[in-house]
Amino acid sequence: MSDTTPGVQAQHQAQLNAGQFLIQRCTGCSQHVYFPRESCPHCGAHDLQWVAPSGYGTVYSTTTIARKPEAGGNYNVSLIDLDEGVRLMSRVEVQPVDAVQMGQRVQARVVQQGGQGVVVFDPVVGAPAATAAQPVPRGPAASAAIHTSSGLQALRGSAAIAGVATFGCGEATGFTEMEVLAHAARAAVADAGLKMSDIDGLCTASVLSTMWPMPVTEYLGINPRYINSTMIGGSSFVAHILPAMMALQAGQCNAVLVCYGSTQRSSTFGRAEIAKARRVMDPQPYETPFEPMQPLSAYALAARRHMHQFGTTRRQLAEVAVAARQWAQLNPEAFLRDPLTIDDVLKARMVSDPLTVRDSCLVTDGGGAFVLVRADRATTLPKKPVYVLGNATANWNRQISSMHDLTVTAASQSGREAFAMAGLAPKDMGVVELYDAFTINTLLFLEDLGFCAKGEGGAFVENGAIAPGGRLAVNTNGGGLSCTHPGMYGIFTVIEAVRQLRGEAGARQVAGVQTALAHGNGGTLSSQSTAILGTAEAL
Repeated sequence: MSDTTPGVQAQHQAQLNAGQFLIQRCTGCSQHVYFPRESCPHCGAHDLQWVAPSGYGTVYSTTTIARKPEAGGNYNVSLIDLDEGVRLMSRVEVQPVDAVQMGQRVQARVVQQGGQGVVVFDPVVGAPAATAAQPVPRGPAASAAIHTSSGLQALRGSAAIAGVATFGCGEATGFTEMEVLAHAARAAVADAGLKMSDIDGLCTASVLSTMWPMPVTEYLGINPRYINSTMIGGSSFVAHILPAMMALQAGQCNAVLVCYGSTQRSSTFGRAEIAKARRVMDPQPYETPFEPMQPLSAYALAARRHMHQFGTTRRQLAEVAVAARQWAQLNPEAFLRDPLTIDDVLKARMVSDPLTVRDSCLVTDGGGAFVLVRADRATTLPKKPVYVLGNATANWNRQISSMHDLTVTAASQSGREAFAMAGLAPKDMGVVELYDAFTINTLLFLEDLGFCAKGEGGAFVENGAIAPGGRLAVNTNGGGLSCTHPGMYGIFTVIEAVRQLRGEAGARQVAGVQTALAHGNGGTLSSQSTAILGTAEAL
């Protein structure tokens, strides 16, 4: 007879519905665990017991979400570190709602919301000192080991990007996502000097369709021997590169098309509808009840933590947006090209503090594609080859509440492994193309990829340091903040890097570029993928 005991998620919800807040404790390693799981994420043991926490915790980060009065007014979303060493998303019941303080001591209680129990926190005076708290375990972020085998190093320069293209970046009214993708795909194949019948490898992903490669194959009329539909958010198309290189070297295929298309701006099924669908398709039951404005609120929490921990300022974040706009003004493809000042960003409408609408990426349509071939074949094709020197991907979490340190992303792993495969370092990069969904992304990635020390990203970007004419050329197309952001931006970092390395970037061209970094981010600082690209001179 099968076991009829409900799963731990259902058990936890039943406990909350009964007014009881419990977490788990592993009998194998004695670590406390939250959110509830079937096995311990620290030691792998299966014997986890339900225990009552002290209920005391400390505010690790917080954001106030701006909402119209008729919709209920503003509210806060906070990350709370319990004294037992676990973190959870919740809200602090305080008036005004933005009075929550970083490091504030709070105590849990269960309330009924929408027919279900949820945990909220109240400010408390006289709680046990926070110094008695157990630290939140580091998890996978603890390892500083660099995984780069001789086999990976042997792949360095074995494949090249032979063709790139974009289509419909901005508004593509009247086009479907498939049509936008197909236009970009056909243009990239033509740019490579190939025919669609030459394509025998396909990498693609979609926010909405779990079986996306099948209709793409059907629509393009191709018969791929190699198919990769790995979907890890906006970093997917950067992460597709290394597996495609392996397939090329194995002889499984000869030409791989990496492609994406979205009409989130012009489609009737837009961003708001996608967010609702994700609650079913990508459930996050330990965060959704507190209504974070995802993905924005997750990045706002990271920004608030960075500001608290390192003294980063909103003005420094604004520098990122202004630099992106200055690059966009040199790019005829960019969606926004009007002037933008620091004061414009600081005075813009607050959405999820400390991030304003100008700290946030665009909502556009757009398609992008690139073609990978073996290096020897690339030299016979019309365009200047851009060689893949290194590529690595890392993923530590899905939920922002599961991230050990909101100021350290998995880019610190993907970056060092991609650089190791390439045999290069940050100082060797001519241009840097980062996934700037929000201004805090650029600071975090500059730090985690090694362009400056941890906590120094804000100072690094001051005084136009990453703008045209600055010390480091970052997001030379205008990035997701000013050029285009059709839901997933990662593929456009690769396309812009290739255009710079070919010398095809027009007024925004950085002189003498031989190496470039393209970096993708997915989810809510969840997945990270880094690619190091170079011209023949960099081999």
